[in-house]
Amino acid sequence: MIGKTVRKVALLILVVLMLLSIASIGSASGTKKTLEAWYMNIKIKSNGQEVYTDTAPFIVDGITYVPVRMMANIFNKNIDWDPVNYIISVTDKPDPNISSLTMQLYMKDNEIKNLEARIKELEESKSTSSATDIDSLEDELNDYYDEYKGIDFDITLSGTKTKVTVKIEFSMKKYKTKWNSLTTKNITSYLQDICDDIRDVFPKASITGYFKDNSGTTSSKMYQFSTSSKGVVSLDSDYDVDIGDLEDDLNDLFYDYFSGIIVSIELEGDEEDITYNVYVDYDKYKSKWDALTNKQIEYFMEDICYEIEDVFEDAYIIGYVYKSGTTSKLAKYDPSKSTKFTRY
Repeated sequence: MIGKTVRKVALLILVVLMLLSIASIGSASGTKKTLEAWYMNIKIKSNGQEVYTDTAPFIVDGITYVPVRMMANIFNKNIDWDPVNYIISVTDKPDPNISSLTMQLYMKDNEIKNLEARIKELEESKSTSSATDIDSLEDELNDYYDEYKGIDFDITLSGTKTKVTVKIEFSMKKYKTKWNSLTTKNITSYLQDICDDIRDVFPKASITGYFKDNSGTTSSKMYQFSTSSKGVVSLDSDYDVDIGDLEDDLNDLFYDYFSGIIVSIELEGDEEDITYNVYVDYDKYKSKWDALTNKQIEYFMEDICYEIEDVFEDAYIIGYVYKSGTTSKLAKYDPSKSTKFTRY
């Protein structure tokens, strides 16, 4: 009996303590009301899709109550609970699309800054770019054209992208024989290749230039040159020459044109009408001369004609090959005729 009585007293004390605890909590949390809630198996859908929650929605006095956190998730909001001040805070979540656009804008701004910096750099270097390009081109030309027909040349460029001057130096003292063996065709071809390469880099360039003897030797075989609007090279001799000077030059150039056959050349006429006569010791070189083809002799006489035209470009020119000491003709070259070359 005593045991049962003790247990009843203990249970009574426990109930009292629980009631006191509940009363204390109610007093601390504000006004306590008793509500009549209706659970109607309420469903919540977002964009047609049902949203499930651990706490079922209910209705009180005609107002539907749903969990705040669930609705915050539906509307993509952040929710925070302040248990000290009893405050529910709802804030916007960052929009991933906006973040992506912000990053793209940042990258575009960075790209624009880089482009602006590059433009500024190009503008600053614009004043010196022509000189740099010309210097680079000069190096390339010397790599490709520093040697021609056994002659060492040194090429120097100056000017701008639209007007280029070319200076080609060599030692006449060292290379006189080889230089004098060059024909007008050789020189023109060499210069044309150089000018073509220049115009590949500077398409609108007007090109002028000259050869220079850097050994100080005086020579009548030096040239100035220029290009047409289409880039075609033309030669201009840089000295005034008379028939006698030209005759000396032709003999220097062509006396041993054919290996093993020595010839001599004489000129007649004036600046408007020139005849060149080539003399061959036929008795001495008969077998070698006869062994030459018609084309070989024609090219020989044509080259002489070109050299004369280079000095007297408006002159009418005709040429003959004679047996030395006679009036017996071996060949004739007349560029004004349809059949330019005749061999006798």
